[in-house]
Amino acid sequence: MGFSSTAGLTLLLTTVLICSIYMYSTVDLTSAKVNDAYNQHSEYLKNKLDEKITVFSVENSSENINITLLNEGQLTHEMANWDVLYNGTPVNFTIISGELYLAPLESAKISINASSPGRISVVSEYGNQYYYNLN
Repeated sequence: MGFSSTAGLTLLLTTVLICSIYMYSTVDLTSAKVNDAYNQHSEYLKNKLDEKITVFSVENSSENINITLLNEGQLTHEMANWDVLYNGTPVNFTIISGELYLAPLESAKISINASSPGRISVVSEYGNQYYYNLN
């Protein structure tokens, strides 16, 4: 082997080494992000399965509907992340009980500005829906 062959081989091996280091760091970072996203999604699905909320009672007055919800699951819920639908349309709700969080085995009261008849759907932060029909 001559000098030019040795220099070419050295340049080629150095380039392959640098590219492999760059590719390894990129793949390692990307796989860490994918793994973290998978863990977050698994935790989300576990929480969705463990959630159990019951529409305990509904009181209807002339302009407002008061809904009492009971948390029979193991999770503490942040009610500000919930949605309430009245006949399929999102409506604003007020937390009457004053608590922002719904702890296990506790109840909370929310109020919406609507009248009966209608269908109420409370959508939790994990996407589960709890229905009640007003007749």
